[in-house]
Amino acid sequence: MKTTDTLRYRLAFGAALGALSLGNFAYAQEEASSDEPVTIIEESEEESRQERVVVTGSLLRNSEFASASPVQIITSEVAALEGLVDAGEILQGSSVAAGSTQLNNQFAGFVVDGGTGVQSVDLRGCGGTRTLTLINGKRPGPSGTRGAVGSFDFNNMPSSIVSSYEILKDSGSTIYGSDAVCGVVNIITRTSVDEPELNLSYTAPFESGGEQLQLSGAYGFDFDNGSISLAGEFFKGEDLSLGDRDYLACEEDYVTDPLTGARVDRENRSITADGSGSACGNIYVNTYIDQVFGDRLIPSPDGREISTIAGGFIPGYRPRENSNFTATDVAFYEDVLEDPRYLTADAINEVERLALYGVADFDFNFLGGVNSKTEFLYNNRKTTAENWRQFFPQIRGVSTIFGNAFAYQQDPTYVNPMNSVGLPVILWPSNTEVDIDYYYAATSLTGDFADAGIGFLEDWAWELGANYSLSEGAYTRNQIQASQTGDWSQFGPAGQYDALGNPIGGTGPIPQFNYFQESWLSGNYTQAEFDTINELETGNTEYTQWLINGNMAGELFDLNAGPVLAAVGFEYRKFEIEDVPGELTRAGDIWGSSSAGITAGDDTVAEVFTELEIPLLKGQPFAEELVLDLSARAFDYDSFGSDWVYKMGLNWQIHPSVRFRATNGTSYRAPALFELFLDNQTGFVGQTAIDPCINLQDSNNQRLIDNCTSLGIPLDYSGLGSSATVVSGGGAGVLEAETSETTTIGLIYTPSFSDLSIAVDYYEISIDDQISQLGAGAILSGCYDADNFPNAFCNLFTRNPATDPTEPFQILTVQDSYLNVNSQEFRGIDLEARYVKELNFGTLTLDGDMSWALERNLQLFAPGTVQGFNETDANGTIGFPSVTGNLLATFDRGDWTYAWAIDYIGRMSDERFADTPGGIGEPYFGTLANVDYTTEAVFYHAASVRWTGDEWGVTVGVRNLFDEHPPFISPEADFTRGQVPGFATQYDLRGRRAFVQIQKTF
Repeated sequence: MKTTDTLRYRLAFGAALGALSLGNFAYAQEEASSDEPVTIIEESEEESRQERVVVTGSLLRNSEFASASPVQIITSEVAALEGLVDAGEILQGSSVAAGSTQLNNQFAGFVVDGGTGVQSVDLRGCGGTRTLTLINGKRPGPSGTRGAVGSFDFNNMPSSIVSSYEILKDSGSTIYGSDAVCGVVNIITRTSVDEPELNLSYTAPFESGGEQLQLSGAYGFDFDNGSISLAGEFFKGEDLSLGDRDYLACEEDYVTDPLTGARVDRENRSITADGSGSACGNIYVNTYIDQVFGDRLIPSPDGREISTIAGGFIPGYRPRENSNFTATDVAFYEDVLEDPRYLTADAINEVERLALYGVADFDFNFLGGVNSKTEFLYNNRKTTAENWRQFFPQIRGVSTIFGNAFAYQQDPTYVNPMNSVGLPVILWPSNTEVDIDYYYAATSLTGDFADAGIGFLEDWAWELGANYSLSEGAYTRNQIQASQTGDWSQFGPAGQYDALGNPIGGTGPIPQFNYFQESWLSGNYTQAEFDTINELETGNTEYTQWLINGNMAGELFDLNAGPVLAAVGFEYRKFEIEDVPGELTRAGDIWGSSSAGITAGDDTVAEVFTELEIPLLKGQPFAEELVLDLSARAFDYDSFGSDWVYKMGLNWQIHPSVRFRATNGTSYRAPALFELFLDNQTGFVGQTAIDPCINLQDSNNQRLIDNCTSLGIPLDYSGLGSSATVVSGGGAGVLEAETSETTTIGLIYTPSFSDLSIAVDYYEISIDDQISQLGAGAILSGCYDADNFPNAFCNLFTRNPATDPTEPFQILTVQDSYLNVNSQEFRGIDLEARYVKELNFGTLTLDGDMSWALERNLQLFAPGTVQGFNETDANGTIGFPSVTGNLLATFDRGDWTYAWAIDYIGRMSDERFADTPGGIGEPYFGTLANVDYTTEAVFYHAASVRWTGDEWGVTVGVRNLFDEHPPFISPEADFTRGQVPGFATQYDLRGRRAFVQIQKTF
């Protein structure tokens, strides 16, 4: 079996996915005081009964069920009833975000944008950098570590100060600027603290691991002309190790007999078998491989020292020839796959956060009714990620005679007559610690011209504001220092040898240790040996952003249907990044890990924007109200130049119970700083993940077969060997801004006979000139799977010649820098509903939302330029369910609230990437078996009870009430942790857990 297509798709789609106040002053607040410059809109009793509150998406008005743009509101009260206290977890679980893979604390060991432990939010699956985050309508700067920092990190937002989260579900670039391509998350904070308060929240899984503790407090000071509020929060999330859950600890093949449906996995028949039958695996270590002939030495479970190859043996190990799986050899092979130490690796990282927040709100009547508001946020995050990796130094001068494995180290003049290379595979820790300080401050002055005595602008209000953010992060990881390993593959030109078969060029030092001893192969090396080649290395990342803006809004003139409202404004923003990796990383002296240079650069943008609301009809048959909303924004970036975008919205109250809304507009996303200035970085990827010329005998693509075999690549080329080096960098001077077009059409039903609100919205998003890396797999497919072979894609990688003595035809390097490629397209339907019923004995409230994704299409190349890998539809694949939804039912009776919540994750399947249709009858160690590529739909339930008194409040409940385990999938189908699909972040890894929340006011 092979996973080439699946992994190639993952690399390409994952690569393609890859924070400025708009001057929204009071209009972006959930509630606005009468002293703030809010445009007052009168409503008659015949209009929709929905109360107009200010929400995200406009400079001017409206409500969740009355605005032209679709907006979803998640209150902190709702989140608390579901046992959620983490801002990232709250937003990533919303239906509009749950339909795609989200970056969070589940990616230990992966290099992700923003670094280890980052929590970004990706709406629609467009990519985290295409979702804009605001705090009270103001744009905070990104945060994270390593060079690729581009999104706001929700770890920085203490949930205890949040009043609500407002999600704009269409484009918002005309109102908010860059990055608001697929939506906006606006975090609305509490504006005042009436009474001092203390809060405690604790979540404990019924099994150990993954506990969460949050402590917070707030205090307020009231003055004659304003208030000051202060809050603090401490959060600790314990790690969840792979060994803490059965479904994470054991990776099984998970294959079945095509006729009977019975499991036919390999069985663990070694003397260590526990009678469970199917063999577990987690990491392949504790073996020696001859890279030329494929001979291997593996542990002998019964202690026998058997040698079928002349020359000797390593005590306690026996040979397993090549990849010939006899019944006996399979037993030994399976035993090698298990290492109990690997079970300490994190499925969820440990995180600790400390946050301080303050807001000062004052009115200065002596200045003509001017209001001043200043808020400050400080957050420190510490994330610890524990993981394990393989260490497999290539030692030259090793013949197939195992007794001479250390001969070169004993005698540097030793001649290697067979050009052989030995590869010991050793278990090695791979741990990361991240420590980030984040500072954010925003201040604004608002007022109205009437109070200032400017009569002709008496219906206009104004604002001037500025904000600043700074992220300072340190990331520390234990690295293997290549120059200390004796691994000749880390030095000199690959594939070049002298007459004796030794590599030409810098070959590195002679190994200091005999890696072929049992103590090394089994990973039981001494601390002194570990310290000799291991090095703790720290890199530092700093991201700074500051901006100033101003705007004014009010009435232009009156029409028969009402006043024409307008807003105009400006903004200037500067942002810069500097990432300095550790010294070994900059020097390229690290084994088996990415190397990187210093990423440093800055950009500035100047913008002007405007919005008009024009009432067209009012009080007419079939037109209770018809309003046209127009907005536009022009921008000029230092990095790529200038352009402008527009948006039109139509809001039509057909009947007091029926409202139609529609929007159409363009958006843009300027290149992120890391996309512009990322210094060359290197990473490693396995041959089978990127090379389409592997196992050509299994392909039915004749064009691919012809192009690959024209180079002499055999049909049975397996691609076994060293990983390829992928080099990536920024595209300053080349990149242009992404552009997009978004259309939404919605219908809102709010009948007068019932307290019911239903909103159904259809959306289409098309993104052009998207900024991404093609991905190594897409580059190779673009080369070989094309009629015009060889083409320009073939110049972006190097391949070993057929004459290479150890790794013929291996991919050596791939150049994969950021560039503007082609497009992404998204279509879908959103549903929101709310029902309230007043009963004699209490109030029943039902809140629900669903999202149906109809299309998630990625097109890397212009139509007709590349065949076979031109277009990929991710909809319904692992990590991208087509349907997601949430339902919350609450019943209020006096001081008591009872809640029941349901989260729904639809079916996902990677069957389209199977070797055979549906994965039916795939080759499996000489027989045929069915491979499970599909996860079925999952329902998660939560229940809670809350009591609220005068000074005390207590909430208790259980999440994942029925202990629903994540669905299993074969590792042949997708990357897995144990039996759980690793990219499907929608699934609950912690299991059933109880939570309690206690509030005390004074």
